[in-house]
Amino acid sequence: NGSKDAQQADIKKDARGMAIKLLGVPGEKLLDDETSTQDFIMINHPVFFVNDPVRYMSFMQDINSDRFFNKLYIPFALGAKGTWIALNTRNKISNPLQTRYWSMVPYQLGIGTDRQAIKYSAQACSTVTDPLPHAPHHNFLREKLRKHLQKSEACMEFLIQPRTSNTMSVEDSMTEWQESEAPFYKVATIRIPQQVFDTPEQNKFCENLSFTPWHTLPEHKPLGVINRMRKVIYDRISEVRHDMNSTHRSEPH
Repeated sequence: NGSKDAQQADIKKDARGMAIKLLGVPGEKLLDDETSTQDFIMINHPVFFVNDPVRYMSFMQDINSDRFFNKLYIPFALGAKGTWIALNTRNKISNPLQTRYWSMVPYQLGIGTDRQAIKYSAQACSTVTDPLPHAPHHNFLREKLRKHLQKSEACMEFLIQPRTSNTMSVEDSMTEWQESEAPFYKVATIRIPQQVFDTPEQNKFCENLSFTPWHTLPEHKPLGVINRMRKVIYDRISEVRHDMNSTHRSEPH
């Protein structure tokens, strides 16, 4: 979940994320310490709620403050549009495998004169959606995922949205690229095999993973100020988390 409270009940409104880590990817990477993985990071909302580091830092300081009046300042820190986006980013979902996810921010596709800016998205292969449960378990989203994958595989489509106009700024993460002007195209199918993932060994493996949009080939370089900001923030968060867990930070192969 996107809340600072990791123990928050799954039925509460929140932002939900999906991350893909490809292993054994050959080629030069943008990070010096990265050799073999490619990450794709998405959230279940098409746009981000800030466009610059100053507003983001102000928001983080206010939301993590113990002072009530600091929290009252959050709408002023984000502005009207940012506040509206932040509120709409938080929603309820019934099944993480039936939710659509977006990159929110743009990425490069290709190298040299043929390169272009794109956004990407992932959605379920099926249009079937579960209703929200009336009296859900505290961790019902995890339970949904666990039960589904114990019985069968899961299928999702990976989509890209090429930029079709220079008015679609790579620096503006708060404005959606309208699909009527820049449609998404399916480029891959993601198949999550039937499995038992909820084991102590697998949970430990997952906890020690690090995801960043900068685990990438130059062909998929992150674009825009928010991605540049994430390069620093994600690295620092990963460092702190691994220190807390007393584990060495390294990428799987």
